[in-house]
Amino acid sequence: MVELRRFRDFVIVGGGKAAEGMAAEMLRLLDGLDVRGVVVVPRGYRLRRRLKPLEVLYGGHPLPDSMSEEAGRLILEMASSCSGDSLAFVLVSGGFSALAAVPAEGVSLQDKVEATSALLRAGASIDELNTVRKHLSAFKGGWLAKSLRCRAFSLILSDVVGDRVDVIGSGPTAPDPTTFRDALDVLRRRGVEVSENVWRRLRRGAEGIYPETPKQGDPCFRRVVNVVVGGCVDSVKAAALEMRRRGYSVVALTSGVVGEARTVANLFAAVARDVVRHGVPHAPPFALVAGGETTVTVRGRGRGGRNQELVLATLHLLRDVPRFVFASIGTDGVDGVTDAAGAVATPQTLRNAAKEGLDPLPFLEDNDSYTFFSRVGGLVLTGPTGTNVGDLMILAIR
Repeated sequence: MVELRRFRDFVIVGGGKAAEGMAAEMLRLLDGLDVRGVVVVPRGYRLRRRLKPLEVLYGGHPLPDSMSEEAGRLILEMASSCSGDSLAFVLVSGGFSALAAVPAEGVSLQDKVEATSALLRAGASIDELNTVRKHLSAFKGGWLAKSLRCRAFSLILSDVVGDRVDVIGSGPTAPDPTTFRDALDVLRRRGVEVSENVWRRLRRGAEGIYPETPKQGDPCFRRVVNVVVGGCVDSVKAAALEMRRRGYSVVALTSGVVGEARTVANLFAAVARDVVRHGVPHAPPFALVAGGETTVTVRGRGRGGRNQELVLATLHLLRDVPRFVFASIGTDGVDGVTDAAGAVATPQTLRNAAKEGLDPLPFLEDNDSYTFFSRVGGLVLTGPTGTNVGDLMILAIR
């Protein structure tokens, strides 16, 4: 419990795909008080609510740009301007790590972008990405908390499996358990090419020349309370409830699906066959609901995203299953560098492909799921949703 009357200055800073809604609700709760602040949302996003007196900036996503750097520096400046009679609210949602990006000493924003791009192409996990990004940043990995000069609540909407506050948005207000040596290990393990500036900073950090990210026990975290206000499990529960309302027997499997999309596809295909052939775990009508975040190791030259690739890989495995619907959708409305949120497939999708003379497998091998579903139907186009709680996967069999 916080007595707001003890404070005279209320500061809201934050960013991410859900920043607008979170900021609007904070302004409603703080109505009539002296509020200032800044939030950053993805470039091209159209605000649906008035956020005055907050300043709104537009940054790059999924890769940061010059406005992302400007936004990050402005947020750090505002955090350091707080005093004893200030109360800060940090609003964190998925995408914040790209939307507010301040390069650390010795590296440029371009160095960071190239390193992130290389890791994404190599299929790096979110943990691996963040381990490297935090050690190339003056914002992530607890550095925002280090800049705060007042008591603060970090309100976090999770798009990360496990809801770890040190991972969501690259943990700007959380202790960082990783080290420079861990970051070096990621680059070597993934075999990616990055600039000499990146190698030099990480090596010098491992040698103690640059300070480590703030760790557990750092006094700065005594001022900050991190609270996860929602996440993927909420979308899984909501979807399961709706499918039950529609008459399906439902298994809400997990909110922790991870792994290569093509590998994860085997699970959904196996469940579909068992339901149709054996009534296991339930006879139709049956729905399996899950959430999480898969990865894609890019080996081809096509277009797509992890959700589209998961649906395409599952479709390829379900040629012998007569009735199913399978969808995988990013709750933020964005899948990879496409305008689709994900895809949905049925046996009709295979029939459409056959009419066009298309085989799913070559498209899968070329990481070209977007082109496949563009031609046969199945892309899910929502536009930005204003939230981000990971990916939602639903298998339904009548």
